[in-house]
Amino acid sequence: MSHDLSSVGAGFSHEAFGSQAVFRSALMALSHPGRCIPVEHDAELPRHGNAAAAVFLLAMLDADCGLWLSPSLRDSDAAMWLRFHTGCQLVEHAAQAQFVWVGAGDPLPALQSLRQGSDECPDQSATCVVDVGSLSADADAETQHWTLSGPGIREQATLGVTGLPADFAAQWENNHAGFPRGVDLFLATRDELVGLPRTTRIHTPVEA
Repeated sequence: MSHDLSSVGAGFSHEAFGSQAVFRSALMALSHPGRCIPVEHDAELPRHGNAAAAVFLLAMLDADCGLWLSPSLRDSDAAMWLRFHTGCQLVEHAAQAQFVWVGAGDPLPALQSLRQGSDECPDQSATCVVDVGSLSADADAETQHWTLSGPGIREQATLGVTGLPADFAAQWENNHAGFPRGVDLFLATRDELVGLPRTTRIHTPVEA
């Protein structure tokens, strides 16, 4: 199937510098779970998908990577944009992918169905990026509000999230319990990332 590439937006103006800047933001997010980390870039973004997720994948993907996209992204300009700039391979099933991108409102694949790595090679697990509506330290009626603990967090951190399924915290507890196997995850808005490495515990208000 041919595509018109004339409408594909540019990537980073300087590929190495742009990728390094976004990679540093992602590393900061994983090093400090629950902290909202700004993502700065100069890429021309696709129309679909949250920008922080798009540029994170632009920085991380290459021709050796398999990427699974959720339904709202699969046939969008975001898919063409990432394929053109990174050479990544789009895979049919989420379980095959090194990277998984879930668009806002799309079903989240069961975390335990994704690549888990192994005790010997935990780095062979999947990285999942999920577009969410908002990220903050505040709580309201529409926000899932969590207390986080684990490596990289001094005592506890708080995080409010909109746009995740109601059973996410339960799925995450199972993901955490499989350590050193398990999925690392990023939550993405238009301009921020929050990292959730598999070492992080999520405590819901019911547990408090």
